Amino acid sequence: MLMGTALVALAPVPAHAQSSPATPAQPRQAPRPNILFVLVDDMGFGDLSVMGNRKVATPNIDRLARRGLLMTRFYDAAPICSPSRAGFFTGRFPAELGFVNYVSGRAFNAAHGQADWLDPAVPNVARMLKATGYATGHFGKWHLGGGRDIGDAPWPTAYGFDESYTTFEGLGPRVLVSDHENDLSRQSELLGQGPTTWEVKRRLTGLYCDKTLDFVARNRDRPWFVQLWLNDVHDPWAPDGADAEAARAKAADPDDARYLGALRGMDRDLGRLFDRLEAMGEADDTLIVLTSDNGPASLPRYYKDGRTAPGSVQRLRGRKWSNYEGGIRQPLIMAWPKHIRAGLRDDRSVGHGVDLLPTLAAVAGVQVPAGADGVDLSPVMAGKPMASRPALFWAYGKAGRKRPPQPALPHDRAPLYAMRTGKWKLLANPNHTDIQLYDLDADPNETTDLAACRPKVRARLMAQLDGWIGTLPQ
Repeated sequence: MLMGTALVALAPVPAHAQSSPATPAQPRQAPRPNILFVLVDDMGFGDLSVMGNRKVATPNIDRLARRGLLMTRFYDAAPICSPSRAGFFTGRFPAELGFVNYVSGRAFNAAHGQADWLDPAVPNVARMLKATGYATGHFGKWHLGGGRDIGDAPWPTAYGFDESYTTFEGLGPRVLVSDHENDLSRQSELLGQGPTTWEVKRRLTGLYCDKTLDFVARNRDRPWFVQLWLNDVHDPWAPDGADAEAARAKAADPDDARYLGALRGMDRDLGRLFDRLEAMGEADDTLIVLTSDNGPASLPRYYKDGRTAPGSVQRLRGRKWSNYEGGIRQPLIMAWPKHIRAGLRDDRSVGHGVDLLPTLAAVAGVQVPAGADGVDLSPVMAGKPMASRPALFWAYGKAGRKRPPQPALPHDRAPLYAMRTGKWKLLANPNHTDIQLYDLDADPNETTDLAACRPKVRARLMAQLDGWIGTLPQ
């Protein structure tokens, strides 16, 4: 399949630790970069001002985009947090690893067919880089196992991280939230499995950024990799008063003001981080990758009295918990001074969360672990068209198990399975029910179902999707 690439300039604007198998390095002339992967939780496709948001400015993230590459046809590996994160981390379609919903308590996971935690034996980005000399740290939300009533999940350090600091969706050293989601924080505290402290939600991102800067300062003698996974714009939103007030003038309602205020505060914290890396002399040798894990929240209470849920998907159909575009499509920003030309915007190449691992392998000059589903995006980073890629697959839920949470609006509720190849996207429920087919080049908002009038395309893609589903764990 062919996919053209349009590249244009942007307008100015402890016991759980495991040893890591050695990965043979490939010859590379350029020095290996530091890598910072920033993952925002529940941010919409159109929420950044560089993506057209006029309700609130995100100048620091916009500045990052202008210094490098902005891809606008990038997909998450799932419309929900845990499997999406597993896709980024392993380079595998998450359903292949038993990840089809968010990780919760044992009874919830069993009812939905969801694994209790990610298998530490699966190759991943952190172990891949650590084996070749990188210092590795994870700071922020984890949500790949641990929390609720699951106190025996591996710590993040079991996956190849030298250090980790997370919150109630993980184990090991962590900060618990004192002003929101107290039930989950109290459950986490009772589990033990690492020291805990308490903090208000608004200060978490600043804390994670400080942890990142301290880690960088202690590892300047070698390349470093940091996962900085933030949850500012995951509800409930907790902006400080000044940010909420600043957002109020253009907000649709109080929920929207809190959402926009949280986005504004997160951008400011990231700006401080980016500035400190520059002052430390780390910026020129650092590849920064930034995106979100799925679309914005879609709870019924946000739609009362004719309101619209906070978070922008522009005109895309679907939100979080949906395999329609609004649930899985994101902007991807990659900035690396002297290696990625400033001001690139790619509106044609199709990228995916599983591409992160092979892309980072390429820029670090290491071998991609066997079994990875993704492709290397470094040619796109160099301004070269990506001519083709293998088919992409999504699974949100599992046949014969409890249906996962769904968006509030019926229009946004998508079938459990989806795939994309070339311009075509197919969605279907188990047993070939509710098959839908869209031409995304002509209809990116998925308004016109072509399943009935393009039977040959539908049959070909359905056979391909069936083949992939047949490989998934039961």
